Amino acid sequence: MDELEKAHWVAFNHVKGIGPSRFQKLLSHFGSACDAWNASEKEMLFVLGERLTYEINQQRKKVQPEKLYREIVAREIQVLTLEDLDLYPPLLREISNPPYVLYCKGDFRFQDSKYFLAVIGTRKPTPYGLRTAHILSRSAAEKGIVIVSGLATGIDGEAHRGAIDADAPTIGVLGSGFDHLYPRIHKKLTQEILEKGGLLVSEYPPSTKPSKENFPRRNRIISGLSHGVLVVEAPIKSGTMITVDFALEQGREVLAVPGPIFSRTCEGSNLLIAQGAYPVVSVKSIYDFFRLPFETVTKEEHLEPASLAEENLLQLIPFDGIHKEELLLQSKLEESTFYKVLLALEIKGLIGESADGRLFRY
Repeated sequence: MDELEKAHWVAFNHVKGIGPSRFQKLLSHFGSACDAWNASEKEMLFVLGERLTYEINQQRKKVQPEKLYREIVAREIQVLTLEDLDLYPPLLREISNPPYVLYCKGDFRFQDSKYFLAVIGTRKPTPYGLRTAHILSRSAAEKGIVIVSGLATGIDGEAHRGAIDADAPTIGVLGSGFDHLYPRIHKKLTQEILEKGGLLVSEYPPSTKPSKENFPRRNRIISGLSHGVLVVEAPIKSGTMITVDFALEQGREVLAVPGPIFSRTCEGSNLLIAQGAYPVVSVKSIYDFFRLPFETVTKEEHLEPASLAEENLLQLIPFDGIHKEELLLQSKLEESTFYKVLLALEIKGLIGESADGRLFRY
């Protein structure tokens, strides 16, 4: 595709209401985006109707496709279209109505990697969920599996950080344009993603602000880019489960991490396992899913309570936290013994302490 035609694809992508199916309708009728952009109002009315023709006319009055395209490229934003066979992500091309334009930042090439795993979950995770997302993502990334997620707070952000800690590329899919990165708290995270050779991806023009209707559409790209979707921690009613629905529609495998049966944040992931999702009970589970050899066990997975006292105390510590004073009373241990055992569990990384002083189990 030449630059002129690509510029017109981008111009249509800036028209409200021209999604993948309607854009394909234009191409089928007019033969090219250039011809569609320059078509008469009468013919456009015949193809798309009054409302969309009005939107296109408004854009045609104020947008010069070539100038718009060059301004975007000048900002080091790569524009990929479905016609860019050597660059457009192959897995995403397989889904129903894939984005006809993708805006990308970063040096990552989809064709250079073999394995892609989406790691997703709640925006309000427990410490257990955060640690699990980090360890699984880091270990998978160390094996060459590219972690894909949505840059949201909570599990998404921790999945990206896990890959970054492995000094590996990770892909962040935005629900907005590059001019309005969301959430703002992840500005530093997006910079680290780019520094590690990762990629930021959006189907929305750079000036698009985040809005609630953008994120469900964004979720279909997260699953579409991946061989499987791993749910670390999620309530039954959540955006995570919307991504799962997309994954199932796209023929992707759904994986899930089991969690405490009384934890609301784990209700969704536990339900998925009950319904047949691939259970991820260790790093090895992910390696087995991709049929990769598992040679060593990570430090975090090897550490276990070394005594009955450690085991009993660990069982009293919930995933959502408990204050030390309450735990001491429940343990019925002598205070000196209690703190000795507690220190052993902390050194092994089996428990942590939140900002409000609550002890929690990983």
